[in-house]
Amino acid sequence: MSSLIDIITATFIGAILILMIIGINFYIENSSREITNANIAQMNVKEIAEVLDYDLYKVGFRVPDSKILIADSTRLVFQSDIDNNGKIDTIEYVLGSPNELTSTPNPKDRILYRLMNNGPRRGSNLGVVDFKFTYYDSSNTVLSYSSLVSKTQRDRIKAIGYYVKVESVFPVEGYYPGAEIKKTIRPKNL
Repeated sequence: MSSLIDIITATFIGAILILMIIGINFYIENSSREITNANIAQMNVKEIAEVLDYDLYKVGFRVPDSKILIADSTRLVFQSDIDNNGKIDTIEYVLGSPNELTSTPNPKDRILYRLMNNGPRRGSNLGVVDFKFTYYDSSNTVLSYSSLVSKTQRDRIKAIGYYVKVESVFPVEGYYPGAEIKKTIRPKNL
């Protein structure tokens, strides 16, 4: 009888240990997925910031007039000799609609498009869920979007800020790990 109790006790303890190992393994797997998705979001926000920084520093480069054509919260159209070939280029940034990305699990992600010289819309799904431009005058005062309809008001822009929030395309336990950046650029040519 004693050995039967020992066998039952050992089986019970063994089952508990196996369940603990399975639970720890599940926890480690979820943590690993969350860290991986957060790292991907950080890399994506870094890539977006590098492209935005490069372009925004060149706003108005070699352009005598009408440097900024449209300035809105999620859309910016400006002129610049962006590729340094002596020809004025028109660059446009615009945030797409969430309805364009129905194939991803994240319902909030959108495509941030960059158009050059009215060419095709180019963008990739980097998990952008929030994107916003902010415009400042020479005294670092925020300019309202409604005032930037006229060329005279757009000519007051001396700095352009942007905010980008990126989330993972895939959830981990119902949560989309993400990263964000907020930066202000003061182009020399404005």
